[in-house]
Amino acid sequence: MKASKTAIALLIVFISCIDPFGVPSLEPEGLLNIEAFLTSEPHVQQIRLSRAGIYGLDNVGRNLPVRGALVLVKDDLGNIERFLESEMSGTYLSSSEFSTKVGRSYNLDIELSNGERLVSLPELVNPVPKMDSVTYNAVRTASTDPMNDEIGVQVLGHFQDPADQQNFYYWRMLESDFVLITEPELYTLPPTHPTCPRCPAPKDCCSRCFHKDTPRPANINTIDDLEFNGNYQSRAIAYVRDNGLRFKETYRLDIQHMSVSAEAHRFLKLSDQQLRLTGSVFDPPPANIRGNVINLNRPEEQVLGYFFATDIQLLRVYIRRDNLEFYLRPQTTVPNDCRDYLQQASGFPMPFLPTEAPEDWDGF
Repeated sequence: MKASKTAIALLIVFISCIDPFGVPSLEPEGLLNIEAFLTSEPHVQQIRLSRAGIYGLDNVGRNLPVRGALVLVKDDLGNIERFLESEMSGTYLSSSEFSTKVGRSYNLDIELSNGERLVSLPELVNPVPKMDSVTYNAVRTASTDPMNDEIGVQVLGHFQDPADQQNFYYWRMLESDFVLITEPELYTLPPTHPTCPRCPAPKDCCSRCFHKDTPRPANINTIDDLEFNGNYQSRAIAYVRDNGLRFKETYRLDIQHMSVSAEAHRFLKLSDQQLRLTGSVFDPPPANIRGNVINLNRPEEQVLGYFFATDIQLLRVYIRRDNLEFYLRPQTTVPNDCRDYLQQASGFPMPFLPTEAPEDWDGF
């Protein structure tokens, strides 16, 4: 018995003296992704850094924020703007006064926490020709459903293209607001109600709320003026699909009208081509799209994304159903209080939608 206790004690001492052996992780590191879109509108601008997720049998493919980086934006006059990391990991913010200036070129300079340095090629900010006016009209296009065409609203921009310079345009739709109309008078009790399932239970309020929306489809709309240099243009700059809810009353669409560099235009055009792939034999082959940011420590490594520096004009158009030639019919019926729309759509506790218009709303 004594011998057994001695053996156990020696074994415990032996095990406790074993140093752990660190095995390096064989999991590949995702590529760095950069989201940097700087404009000539003074406001707090942001740059996002993340590692693209790795997909595989043992990887879930999550994008991980890149923390602790030194992020600088420099112009050709030597001015430097430091972007400070915010509470949102991987998001770096400028001062509220920062904006790009026409005629200046900018480049991005990043130092990661591991000492690696990344820089972008310079981006020249060219002036964007000003938009004179914006109009809209309803459009009908064939869809994959042979019985139902797609209905939407096309937005046209009217502007003079300068003849003395080559221009590259980019139009980007922003998060927008619209009036959500519902039918609370048609509300019925849930099917699980203990005494009267699906019985009519009209609600007194409310049928008109304001809801934020990301316009769809989110196509990349960019073009050069090779075919219309120096001519006046009335050109489609945005399209919003009618989903049965967006155009029941008023939809306020915000658009960025921008000038971009030739290199940025090429990047956007290739990206749009890849997003439009459907698997058809007529599709262009998949492309490896490179941006304008280089890892100086590992030049062979691809850095995802692009560093944009642009001149911008903000456009806002109120699309009213009564002014449309046609719209999707039948429109979507929502038999509930409009304030409860988010909760009904998600099935989880959500904030109420407001019944009061945004302070800058001018769509009445």
